[in-house]
Amino acid sequence: MSPEIYSVLEPVHVLLERVTSAFVVRKIAREVGRQLREGTVADRLHHRLTARLAKVMISDIRDPGRWLLGVALPRWGCGHQDCEAGIIWRTGAACELCAETIQDRYAARQREQRLEQDLCPQHGTRPGPSGHCADCELEAAIQHPARFPMAREPEGPQRSSCGGCGCVIFLTGRAVDTGLCKLCREETDALASVEPAAPAAHSVPQPCSAYDGAGPCPRRALPTRSVCLTHRSRELAGVVA
Repeated sequence: MSPEIYSVLEPVHVLLERVTSAFVVRKIAREVGRQLREGTVADRLHHRLTARLAKVMISDIRDPGRWLLGVALPRWGCGHQDCEAGIIWRTGAACELCAETIQDRYAARQREQRLEQDLCPQHGTRPGPSGHCADCELEAAIQHPARFPMAREPEGPQRSSCGGCGCVIFLTGRAVDTGLCKLCREETDALASVEPAAPAAHSVPQPCSAYDGAGPCPRRALPTRSVCLTHRSRELAGVVA
């Protein structure tokens, strides 16, 4: 065993002395030499052996040679050569590949547990009659809206707003041509059929004296009344304008 290899094994000399087989000692030395040739620095191997030995009781190690070859010397980590048990040796930062692997393993175990409990493997909630949980159905509706029926338009004639009073009307019959509700049409027809009592040029139609909401009514008053046809019909019906 070369002095360099013996120096690297300094943290575990107490175990190396207990190895009785010369073959096993040579195998340990060859393993250390191989890692040094492949680029593992001596300080890294020295640190690895120190950390591994600190985690066990020496009295619990029944076969020192087997423990050195199987536990102390192997590199633990991912495929990144600089990863040392989840830590990047040169920077001391956590290895991202190892962190992703741990997360993937945790997610796989969690998925298996949820499947055993008959829960949604993705969300952990109880599936509905369709076999999918509410969260899965919501995500599917957001990602693929075409699979779900859109709200249908109400059947029947097209709706619009009256051009006179603003109420909602069905565009059927005369309403298609005039754009007015029945009361507004009757008011318009009544005004058109009334002839002026005097052909005076200065005669101006009077506005309705009633109120619509917070403001005065914009319609014209009937020739014989101070209110329009709409408010006159309310008066006749006993409705206070």
